[in-house]
Amino acid sequence: MNRLLLILICCIYSIQAVQAQKYTKKRILKDLKELPGFEQAFVGFKLVDPENGKTIASQFEDKYMTPASNTKLFTFYSGLHFLGNHIPALQYIIKDDSLIFWGTGNPLFLHPEYNDTTALHFLKSRTENLYYWPRPMEDDRFGPGWGWDDYNGYYSAEKSVFPIYGNSITTYLNKEDKTIRVSPSYFKPQFKLEKDSLIRLSSFIQREETENDYKFAFPSEIDFDIMDYSPIDTLTRPFRYSTDLFVALLSDTLNREVTIVERPKQIAYAQTLHTTVSDTLYKHMLQKSDNLFAEQILLMASGLTNDTLSSKLAIQETKALLFNAAKDELVWVDGSGLSRYNMFTPRTITDLLLEVRKTLGENRVFELLPAGGVSGTLQDWYGGENGPYVYAKSGTLRNNYALSGYLKTNKGKILIFSFIVNHYEHSTDKVRKSIEAVLSRIMTAY
Repeated sequence: MNRLLLILICCIYSIQAVQAQKYTKKRILKDLKELPGFEQAFVGFKLVDPENGKTIASQFEDKYMTPASNTKLFTFYSGLHFLGNHIPALQYIIKDDSLIFWGTGNPLFLHPEYNDTTALHFLKSRTENLYYWPRPMEDDRFGPGWGWDDYNGYYSAEKSVFPIYGNSITTYLNKEDKTIRVSPSYFKPQFKLEKDSLIRLSSFIQREETENDYKFAFPSEIDFDIMDYSPIDTLTRPFRYSTDLFVALLSDTLNREVTIVERPKQIAYAQTLHTTVSDTLYKHMLQKSDNLFAEQILLMASGLTNDTLSSKLAIQETKALLFNAAKDELVWVDGSGLSRYNMFTPRTITDLLLEVRKTLGENRVFELLPAGGVSGTLQDWYGGENGPYVYAKSGTLRNNYALSGYLKTNKGKILIFSFIVNHYEHSTDKVRKSIEAVLSRIMTAY
């Protein structure tokens, strides 16, 4: 009798242990309503098994929501289709002793972090006189629905036909000689330095909205001896872009004159200089969530068939060619997701991720996306004990957070998910922690 009772008790505990490991649809949906940060938010979610296409769990999967930088996933897919592995660095024609060139939207030229030297070496090597045609662009410097007062933010570099230096300046305090450095140095005379007794830990830069005049305020007393590294206090700020400024910066860099000209008549015979660094472009855009790179990808795509660069045209062509069978119409207005006019549904995003996986394969996708606990915007989140289990694109706007990508379970399955959490009034970290709890439970259960 005692033995039978012992067996019965063991069976009960075994059943309970198995049940404890299960993370059913019902329990997932319960967590989506009750975990901290979700209670008063609008939480959209979809979890899909790509092997059979079946939905494991979903909530508001067909509702339009603000995706923030999850928009970059659509821009990425557009770039893959139209640009492929060869990024157009610039276009040009040669006439007698003159080389006339113009921009393609390529954002890598003289970029401080990912400087592609293809166009630079080309222009430096030419013996002809250099002439620049300012190709037309339909876009304004900012996208529709962007915050008007974000012009001074590092994330709001202006869109342009021919970006240079990332359309931004970089400054830092140097420990060795205790001076402030500005790159490109062309802007150094336009900096006004001010000591501020109210600043203790960091510096700040403020630019005039329509001019490239900067105020660099820094602590009154800087103890360089206690600093562990140099440079310190690195700050990046956009500059106000113009054709005249571009030509001045380029002439200064090449140490030779570049002259602005009108539209050349022989444009139909233009040659294109390509650079094969597409994954560098895509990886930086996805992992660092670089807004300029995203915007310029759409501009480059539009320029393949039109003289005028236009994000709107690129979006229209992408929707017509790649999303004509989408269950939900894409409400899509910019490349980066800075605009609050963008609206996607969770199921549209998971459908996109299914197609990306088919197109690229898991290894390449995982290499390009941020990896939980390891790289990019996920470096401090979603890390597993045995390495990354989340490969996904995050997106953050005030009161809105999104995370969509791929989840690797303990059993070796790859699942596709999309989380969009809108309209919360608390910290985004609270939302991240609850998303992490859900994804961790899915990892263990499936």
